[in-house]
Amino acid sequence: MELSFSKKAKLETLDNLKYPKSDCCKQNFIRGYFCDDVKQSNFTQIIVQPDIIKSTKIVKKLLNDLEIDSYVINKESAANKQTATIHITEEESITKLHKIQKTRFLCDKCFLYFLQGLFIKNGFLSDPEKEYQLEFTIADEDMAAKLLATLYRKNFEFKISQRRKGFVVYTRNSETIEDFLATIGAQNTCLEIMSNKVVKDIRNRVNRIRNCETANIAKAAKATSEHIDAINKLIESGKFEFLSDDLKYIAELKMENPELSLSELAAITNPPMTKSSLNRRLKKLCDMAKQEE
Repeated sequence: MELSFSKKAKLETLDNLKYPKSDCCKQNFIRGYFCDDVKQSNFTQIIVQPDIIKSTKIVKKLLNDLEIDSYVINKESAANKQTATIHITEEESITKLHKIQKTRFLCDKCFLYFLQGLFIKNGFLSDPEKEYQLEFTIADEDMAAKLLATLYRKNFEFKISQRRKGFVVYTRNSETIEDFLATIGAQNTCLEIMSNKVVKDIRNRVNRIRNCETANIAKAAKATSEHIDAINKLIESGKFEFLSDDLKYIAELKMENPELSLSELAAITNPPMTKSSLNRRLKKLCDMAKQEE
């Protein structure tokens, strides 16, 4: 089965994740990873979805480093999808995990690890072929508001909205998404979005040019039809013979070359004539034909 765009971005983030050395960075990764679970009374049901099973080994090691007792149970569903549950049952460990949620960014790498943990566990990235959207679903309103404020302080402009299952902190700004992905180490995903934008821009430009050309062709065809009809009316009414030599010449030239545009027709006049001069004469023929109606 082909991986979703969001899962590919998470796996790339995991692949490029450098195990944090300092405790503050370890705590901030855990803080981001568990930010949607902090309001639970205990942590016995932290379910890890199939697309990030790989992250449980890192999380388990980080928890051990922070002296938080935990164990992981892996399961396989009927659809052959792997899921995992991280169990933290000791009261002392639960207390430590709650305290971690109050951790601040103490070094220049803390925020990076916070974002990585946040995205890997709680993030969702839309396929750029369909739309640009990066979002984090958070069950608790207070936690969602704090996350929004944290991102905003770091110059990531997100918004918040309420859904049936909680609150969503999201952005639809492609540049914000690109900056976020570049920050967490998902450079290939970032480049794919940027490439997609270029392709979309070229495609839109081509479509605009094509639509413009189609409209111009339709406009020219309508004008040609009006010119030919006008000349035929003048011929049928007998007025054509009384036209000036200048107008007769233009009328005959148009009848002989109905497929040519004004610019192309002006180019073959003898003596040479500008497009505007030619258009004035054709318009005069149309006005004279209307008098016969």
